[in-house]
Amino acid sequence: MLSEDSANPAVAPVSEPEVTPTLPMDDDAGPARIAIRVSDDKLKAWIGIHPPIKTAPAPLDGDFILRRWREGGLDPEALSHETAQSLADEWNKTKAVVPEREVAEAAGMPIPGANAKIEFIVDPNLKFKPPEEGGNIDFRNLNLIKPVKKGQPLARKIAATLSVHGIDLYGQPAPAPDGEDMELPLGLNTEVSATDPTLMIASVSGFLQQKEGKLNVSECFVVDGSVDFSTGNIEYDQSAMIRGDIGDGFSVNVGGALEVGGGVGEAKLLVGGDVLIKKGFIGSGHGLITSKGGITLGFSSNQTIRGHGAVILEKESFNCQIYSRKSISVYGPLVGGMAMALTEISCRVAGNDLGTKTELEAGMDYILHENKALLDEKLKELTAHLGKVSLKLTRFREAYRTRKRFTSGEAKMMLELRDMQEKIQARLPELEKRKQDIIEQIKAGYEREGLCVKVEKKVNPGVVIKVGPEVFRVQEEMSGPKLFLFKEGRIKVL
Repeated sequence: MLSEDSANPAVAPVSEPEVTPTLPMDDDAGPARIAIRVSDDKLKAWIGIHPPIKTAPAPLDGDFILRRWREGGLDPEALSHETAQSLADEWNKTKAVVPEREVAEAAGMPIPGANAKIEFIVDPNLKFKPPEEGGNIDFRNLNLIKPVKKGQPLARKIAATLSVHGIDLYGQPAPAPDGEDMELPLGLNTEVSATDPTLMIASVSGFLQQKEGKLNVSECFVVDGSVDFSTGNIEYDQSAMIRGDIGDGFSVNVGGALEVGGGVGEAKLLVGGDVLIKKGFIGSGHGLITSKGGITLGFSSNQTIRGHGAVILEKESFNCQIYSRKSISVYGPLVGGMAMALTEISCRVAGNDLGTKTELEAGMDYILHENKALLDEKLKELTAHLGKVSLKLTRFREAYRTRKRFTSGEAKMMLELRDMQEKIQARLPELEKRKQDIIEQIKAGYEREGLCVKVEKKVNPGVVIKVGPEVFRVQEEMSGPKLFLFKEGRIKVL
């Protein structure tokens, strides 16, 4: 049954949005109900207008809204008469619901303090402007290992600031958090200045580098020429600078950063920090760079590059295996081989006109990928071995049923086979569990935001693009720019 109010067309209920006012609306007589909502921090307010329940809607003026505002204990100066009258005019046009809108903000808004930050005086990072932004990588003036002198300022801490408290819409103090402090990134052979506690200086003369967020000054091993038969292999627990080339067949193993002024041939480099090779890395497939930092080089052909940081090539990559636990950027053509990065791969041209197979995979941690491959191989090997052991045991049992006895040697062999069988059977579930754990980590990695492959100019047939778990095979030439993005469970080409 309809109520008396609902039966009267003049006061029929109006559909209202789901709004929970902070201040109660009047339900009794009045031209309209004013819904005032105040933010939890009491710094902003919204007003909506609703038809009355017990009376017919009537014309409204700004003074009525301002009166309701003051009755709620809100600062009279915060809501202007102009804003209130604008709301009233909107109501008077239709006398229907006026959706809430922001009408006031505290005059004295609180200002949070700024967090402390580090300002580099000697910047340890490689800085260059990528070609697509109108710049180029000037390898002649790019230096990874930067010399500093004892007592030289390296970085300064800009102190955190205090907050400025405000006044909320009720006229009460509105506090804000002070900025958070931070420590100077003191590393090896660095210290705080005796005269300025915000200043970080070098405690010895050496070469500056950043590692794991810390600034370090270390002695640097410098080779004025090339690594060849005149020097032999290089092994050093800190940074090294090689002004010439690294020849075929030689190895360089350093604990810090490595800077090479020339090129690298069929060599093996094991580096604990960042790598800068100002020329190329060329060979027939036996060269390897493994770095716990980023890798920046001119160009590469037929070699393997593995970096925990970003991998950057100024020019081209031909038939290389490039792996990064961050991103890969090639400012020229990327043709042949495999490029695998945890987040993003970008290049100017992908593949070539000959249809050379070129695999680009974004979203995969190559360490997890390799560990899974090793487990797959081990599981395959153990399963095959278990099959052979089981077959031998079956033959021993058949022989026993025929002869009803074993020689002492056969008995010993059978016991060894049973022991081996039990060990393999116990090991297989353990390896399967480790494999499943890795698979789960890989799947979790696919959920990262921004997994993509970017190609600036052209994508050629023969390119295989994998983003997350999905694969896109390029059958026809695609003009760039092209973005292959993993979104909503599939690869989108934009």
